[in-house]
Amino acid sequence: MQKAKWREEDSLFAAVALPDVLEARDRRAAKRSDLLSEAGYCLLSVSLLMPGPIKTSKLSRAFLREYCAYLRKQLRGQNLLPVREEALVDPAGDAYFFLFTSGTDPLFLKKLLISMEEEYDWSRVLDLDLYLYGSDPVSRVRLQQPERRCLICSEEAHACSRSQKHSTGDLQEIVRQFQTDGLLQLLCSRMQAAALSAAVSELLVAPKPGLVTGSDAGSHDDMDRFSYADSIAALAGYFQTAARCGLQVALFRDSAPEQGSEEDCYMEFHKRLAELKQEGLKAERRMLAATGGVNTHKGFIYLSGLVLAAAASLSMDPLPLAASLDVEDETGLIEGWQQQISRWALALQDIHNLYPQPGETAGESIRRRYGISGVRGEAAGGIGSVFQLGLPFYRGLKERAMAENEAAAVTLLLILAATEDTTLIKRAGLQEAERIRQGLAEFFHTMAQTGGQCPGQLPDDSTVDKQAAVNKEQLAADALSPPCLDNIARGETAVISYISLWSDYFREKTYSAGGAADLLAICLLVLKLLADI
Repeated sequence: MQKAKWREEDSLFAAVALPDVLEARDRRAAKRSDLLSEAGYCLLSVSLLMPGPIKTSKLSRAFLREYCAYLRKQLRGQNLLPVREEALVDPAGDAYFFLFTSGTDPLFLKKLLISMEEEYDWSRVLDLDLYLYGSDPVSRVRLQQPERRCLICSEEAHACSRSQKHSTGDLQEIVRQFQTDGLLQLLCSRMQAAALSAAVSELLVAPKPGLVTGSDAGSHDDMDRFSYADSIAALAGYFQTAARCGLQVALFRDSAPEQGSEEDCYMEFHKRLAELKQEGLKAERRMLAATGGVNTHKGFIYLSGLVLAAAASLSMDPLPLAASLDVEDETGLIEGWQQQISRWALALQDIHNLYPQPGETAGESIRRRYGISGVRGEAAGGIGSVFQLGLPFYRGLKERAMAENEAAAVTLLLILAATEDTTLIKRAGLQEAERIRQGLAEFFHTMAQTGGQCPGQLPDDSTVDKQAAVNKEQLAADALSPPCLDNIARGETAVISYISLWSDYFREKTYSAGGAADLLAICLLVLKLLADI
């Protein structure tokens, strides 16, 4: 299927005159004619009701883009698979098109669209029109369905429009509210689903050194797959709230001329930041209640909250998380995403410093003793171990036809080699943790050589320089090189056996790499959010 390209362009979202509106109508008609050029095909057009002279806004564009992502999944769920998608970005009215072949039953599709137009109060601002080749649009009357109702009252929409029963201002107000409600519901639900899926996916990945999987408890005697399932279920509402915190910042910023100054935007950010912190603490308590006091997801709660809030705060920017992106676009999006993650993380750290929690966590103790920043340092730096290392590495393996489980298992090794995992340091000690990281870095260096073969045993002390720190730049260069990716994919069976050796070693020593597991889950979350684009 050909997927649409949707850019913000240079639209000023200004008022448009009637001639411009009529020209835009002609452009949409021409686009429909161009797409609907074969007999038997049908075309779904998605547009918005926008009363008044302003036909496109940042809010309307973000809402329409998010709705199309939602609609795409709904269509797929009904086995309605478009062969082409295309967007028409227009200051006089945006539109999105889904093209279907002759194998699609247009009446079945139209019935689905009618139900979706009435699915929520806010969905009434959508126009989901179905066009057939060589004929008029499929109407509600043809299916003996009632005409659409007014956005404000219960009368027929056409009757209210003809009589001008409601003022333009009242209609604009209700449309903006409906678009806001729809965007909040769709985006926050989508991001929550991605976070839950990522948490479950991380659990299922195997083998993982010392970590709980779907088949064993690793090095742990206080948690297993069932306690993990209970923990994930307890966190469900948190992910949606984290996304909502970020989106509220974006919505306030969009309405800043009405709401006040830049200082007001700053205050709104800190209001939502405090809310995110409190919701994170409540999520931790729910996790502990579900697991009987065992920490299964504390790191993921912290990191996922930042990732989701930061992503949602960009939802109305020029590169939002529901547009079709090329490589250049995605690079820009990720750069902005990391900047926002860093912003939220540093601001949260300021709050933590002002109002520290009683007692000292294991991570804080390690930070004080060794100067290792751990998960907070990762977050403050924009989680580079995921965006610049784990993400491209995982994708490189998938491009070489490696299965999701195996690609994720090797990605975990890379993340463990690249980061100072405070969970591992707590259990193994700093020197042993560094020895393990050096051994993993040597594995990726070996695999980066032409014809590199996977080792059949773990490194011993004689092959590891215990005094040397892992060179992260060299590690990244090795792991992301085509020979390394090729050799790992080609030797998949041997590589998974090698990871199993590490799993046996960690289990024997009761080591665990919980920090790396959290980062793997974040990597899977980022992948799922980008896949929604």
